[in-house]
Amino acid sequence: MLLNEEQISEIEHMAELFFSPEEIALNIEIDPDLLADEIYSGEGDAFQAYTRGWMRGEIPLRKSIAQAASNGSNPAQQMLLNIKHRTEIKRP
Repeated sequence: MLLNEEQISEIEHMAELFFSPEEIALNIEIDPDLLADEIYSGEGDAFQAYTRGWMRGEIPLRKSIAQAASNGSNPAQQMLLNIKHRTEIKRP
């Protein structure tokens, strides 16, 4: 898929706010199926832009959860444990 710099930037910005690939496609006026296919393929400019944006949104969110957990918030502690278990590297 050929995207211009403005579209790539918008994909990153919207992914940072956790919009779905389909919602982003509608906003940047491209076929939702094509954008979703490239993002879900795990390669290409759209995938990289979406991943960069997602991580930029995810990092401060996790930091906020970790801070709340260290301040004694039981729900935040449980959320952090769930994230830990979900992302743990496990040996086969």
